Order: sequence, then structure tokens, then C-alpha cells
Amino acid sequence: MSDQKLVKLKWNNTEISAPENSNLLKAALDNGIEVAHYCYHPGLSVAGVCRMCNVEQEGVPRPYLSCNATVKEGMNVTNTTPKIKEMVEWALQMHLVNHPLDCPICDQAGECGLQDYYMKYGGYDSSMVDQKVHKIKVKDIGRNVMLDAERCILCSRCVRFTSEVTGTHELGILNRGDHAEITVNENLNNDYAQNLVDICPVGALTSTDFRFKQRVWYLQNVETTCIGCETGCSVRVDYNKTGAYRVKPVYDSTVNSYWMCDHGRNTYKHVSSVDRVLEPLKNKDGMFLETTVQDVLGTLKNKKLKFIFNTQMTNEELSGYLKFAGKSAQDFTFYQLQNGSGPAFDGILKRSNQNININGLTDVLTKANLAQTLQAGHLDEFIKNLKSDDVVVVVVPEFNLKEDHFSTLLQKIKNVKTKVGLTTNNSFDCLTKFDYLLPAPTFLEKEGTLFNYNKTARKLHKGKMFIKEDYNLSSYLQLLG
Repeated sequence: MSDQKLVKLKWNNTEISAPENSNLLKAALDNGIEVAHYCYHPGLSVAGVCRMCNVEQEGVPRPYLSCNATVKEGMNVTNTTPKIKEMVEWALQMHLVNHPLDCPICDQAGECGLQDYYMKYGGYDSSMVDQKVHKIKVKDIGRNVMLDAERCILCSRCVRFTSEVTGTHELGILNRGDHAEITVNENLNNDYAQNLVDICPVGALTSTDFRFKQRVWYLQNVETTCIGCETGCSVRVDYNKTGAYRVKPVYDSTVNSYWMCDHGRNTYKHVSSVDRVLEPLKNKDGMFLETTVQDVLGTLKNKKLKFIFNTQMTNEELSGYLKFAGKSAQDFTFYQLQNGSGPAFDGILKRSNQNININGLTDVLTKANLAQTLQAGHLDEFIKNLKSDDVVVVVVPEFNLKEDHFSTLLQKIKNVKTKVGLTTNNSFDCLTKFDYLLPAPTFLEKEGTLFNYNKTARKLHKGKMFIKEDYNLSSYLQLLG
């Protein structure tokens, strides 16, 4: 796009710039100009079926669809004339003629294009006298996606997504006229199905994971990085004081474009889980009881500390440790997560390597001449050299923890007298092997830098804290120092 020639045009008497021969509707949207539309999506092909984005152009006798037009030098177009407003109103009536009055119970309320455009272009007395056509209301079509065919306006975004992005072709449009509806050729069978919920402009496709959980106007959000795999997609986490509720993709031309995989959408669930470790815990005969940070750190003070880190830590967290403990490969090592199922790369976004920041940690450790601590054999050598009176501090992996694999690690260090786990949750039985548990921040609760699969720097940004601000590795190290 950067190599394309920029040309000037006028839209609603405002001069804007856009690449020559680029999509005319996208040019308006990219310049903050509101244009009514449903079927157009910048990540999909042009369908031109909703008939909402008409414009008038100086020197052209009739209105035309802006989504199906290209940018030319000197164009003068508008979408605010009385004729265009009337065309949008009539198109909107056609979309609403069979639409159910579900707004009070619809998860899309607050994010719905039908609501938005009705408030702007509607307010009319309906000219329709026919009975509404009733279609299937609640159908589970797989992969946590629910279909309500009555709400569908046949924009075809979902059909084009399964055809053009995933290539799985599960969806199509069956029948004609107002009896046409989205049909499911087979239940959704791809790892990107939740994107259909994102791109649906109405409430026809909703997420069973989010359904009836929250109203969107009660949610805040923070843009951060997905920690589900080493791709490191740009995402938005929606949350409020009661918890985190969903993860959605944020457009990023360098990594994930408009999409993310369903696997990454589960990264929020432990953030506000009932199993979350919110206060320091002490193991007493297999049962964890609340204690204080001072009690835990008092036990560790002046002892020889050994650390087992993981590859989900940020560069800043590791740098903080090196600053505290000096540079010795005998004092720390790394636990690497096992790869997930499936191919190394699925051809779209998902990668089986769950070690989100292994490149970042390699960079930090290489600069400190400690890259050997990431090598596969170093963990076994480190465990072999542990003494019974050592204190081992383990930073428990935050996400995608395979309990059997991690339990094997804890079994190997069972003879060490004192074991402390820094963890984001207590839902795994194997954590009872620790003597103490300290709360640790999740990816939603900290700032930091990660290097993804191609060594691009990705940023974590802090949203709401569900634990105390000073419950983190840096604070614990500072108190120990």
C-alpha cells in the first residue's frame, strides 16, 4: 500500500487522500468519514449486497455503491444528500422487514449496525404490512458459535470468511427472496470460527462463551498481545471490575491482520477465575492457608535461591532478575512448554509453539552471555545439581499448562526442602507439591515486551489489576534484596 500513488479527492466537501485505485468506501472509513454499510469488510472480497453505501459523484448521473468503486484523482463524492439518505432508509427497511425485536436480550446490543443506522436514518413509519418470515432462532453450529437466522441480514460476510480465509466452506446461503437464509453445510470445523462473531454486523452469530454474560457498555478494554502462541497477535481484552470476559482481535498489518484463532480467545479465562491465587498461601499438610508476603519471603531470606523460569516471561521480568541475582547459569534455568497439537504453522496464524517469548529471552540472555540456560539439556543439568537445602522458586507458566508435563518437573525437584511457586491460579493438583504459592500477574496485569516468532517486538499493556500492584517478580526480588 505504501508504494501506491496517493491522490486527492473530496468527500462531503472535505479533501482526503487515498491510494489510487484503492476501494472508495475504505478510503472514506480510513479518513474517519461515516458511511452506512453492512456487507463490506476490508479483510474480505466485495459483495455489494446490502445496498447501504450509495454515494453521488459530481458529473455522474446516478448514485452508485462506494464499496464497488475505486479511488480516482479529483473525485467529488457525497453520501449526505437527501437522495442518498432516502436510499439508505429504504435499504434499511428491507433489512428490518423480517428482523425480530430481540434488542433487549441480544448480545450485539450496543455494538449493532442495525441499531446504529436505525437511530441515524430510521424513525420512520414502516411501509411493510406483510407478516414477518420466521426462521430458526437458536442453533449451535459448533465451535462456540450460535446462529439466529431471524436476525441475519444476509450480508454474506460469514460465508465469504469460510470461503476466502479458512477455505473450509461450512456456510452458504439457501433459498431466494425473503426466505433466503444462512445454511450450515456442516458444523463449523475450523480454528477461526469465533471471527464470524466479530464480523457479523448484527446479532445473528453470537459466542456461546460470551452470550448473556455482560452488556458491552459495562465493559472497559485494553489493547495488548495474545500469549497463546509465538505469533503474538494484537488483541483487545474486554473486562470490568467483576472480571475479564472476552478477547477480540485488533487490526495489525504486521502480524494478524483482522483475525485471531479461537485458541487465543481462551487466554482471558484464568485472569478472573475462582481458582486465582490472590494472596500468598502456605501449604499445611496438603491444604493451602493464607499467609503474608513477609512470612514467605522471611523463610527465603539469606537462603541460596535457585530459579526455574518459563518462556512466557517478559524481557523486563528477566532483566529484573538478572539485576537482582547477578549472572550465573547455575542459579537459574528455564521450563519450556510442550508444543500444542497440530502443525508447526497452520498457514493462517496459529502456531504450535506455545513459548511466546523464547526469542525475547534468547536476546536478553545472549547479551548477558547466558544463552545456554535456554538449551534443552540445561534444565536437567540444573535439577541434577540441586541440593536438598536449596530454595527453588518456580515461575509457573501462565497459559496452556499441560499438568502432566509440569507435574513431571515438580516430581524431579521433590527432594528440595523449600519450593515456592509464583502462579496466576491454583486449579492444578500438582501445585500442592509447592510449600508456598505467591500471586503473579497475568498478561492483562502487567506492562512488558515480548519477541514473537519472527523477532518482532510485541507489547503487553496493563488493564485492570485483580491482584495487588506489588504482587510481581520485581517486587518480590526487591523485598528479598
